[in-house]
Amino acid sequence: MIGIYGANGFIGRHLVRRFADNDRLIRAVSRKFDPVFTASFANRVEFIEADLRQSLEMASTLQDIDAVIQLVSTSSPGMKNDHAIADIAENVVPHVQFLQSCIQAGIKRYIFLSSGGTVYGPDAQVPTPETSLTNPINSHGLTKLIVEKYIQMHGHVDGLEYIILRVANPFGPGQEFRKGQGLIPAVLDHQRKNLPVKIFGNGAALRDYLYIDDLIDAIEAAVNLPGAPRLIVNVGSGEVRSVLDVISTIEATTNQTIKLQYSEARTTDVDIASLDISFAKKVLSWSPKTKFYDGIQLTVSGTDLGNGASSHPAPHYKKYTDRHDERLKDT
Repeated sequence: MIGIYGANGFIGRHLVRRFADNDRLIRAVSRKFDPVFTASFANRVEFIEADLRQSLEMASTLQDIDAVIQLVSTSSPGMKNDHAIADIAENVVPHVQFLQSCIQAGIKRYIFLSSGGTVYGPDAQVPTPETSLTNPINSHGLTKLIVEKYIQMHGHVDGLEYIILRVANPFGPGQEFRKGQGLIPAVLDHQRKNLPVKIFGNGAALRDYLYIDDLIDAIEAAVNLPGAPRLIVNVGSGEVRSVLDVISTIEATTNQTIKLQYSEARTTDVDIASLDISFAKKVLSWSPKTKFYDGIQLTVSGTDLGNGASSHPAPHYKKYTDRHDERLKDT
């Protein structure tokens, strides 16, 4: 049985849906669940409400589990370093306790979603391979890295199989806006409310955006990988685009102009986060399939059509790219 922890979140819901549709035996664990979501599976999924911060409660969910997929996180890069102590308390200590429970329960494989955009830091090679030095400059990245180290420790000492996926910025249908995390849901939320989107710096910061179906493919490949892996793997689209490029694409897809409000750049953000995904292609036999423009169209429409979308750019993209260039010149 596979245990999906953080199953009520954006990634978790897509993962539960994929595994259930493939008739995988899964236990979905989250602090709370949307009853409409759980009801849609009838009896195909075992749902358990449990809080990662309650170690005994979490330990009881591990019975009969062979592999754990850990998605739980309460922090985000946008929180900067303003809540470092709380970040340690909520995103390091409970994870370490849960890891120890996994070892005691005899869990065979542990898959952890880390942050490809924050663990490497500002001086990393571009594009960044997994062998690059890690030097996070915000608390979110640092807590992810600390948990990675504990996982590696248990791999060496206790024989735990693990695959740490350093993931780019996932996006797709069903992603709700959370303050401080996720440019694309933030833009769509503000556009619906006719509010200006805050741009930190001049909007030229480059990030890797990965469509949710491609991320789920990578997680599934990690679960199915034969042998006894102990790996760290970058998972991204292999491309980067600026904040203003992303906004221009959303404008093109919705045919609506988005108001912008420029603000001072954050010192806890890197200028570019570009992942080298060649190792993922090699070891997981995986590669992203969804073009960015198609992913935005699917996200805006709220329809998840899988990877069968066309590879053509969004309509009128050239017009909005020109607008992006004008915006960049004016800042």
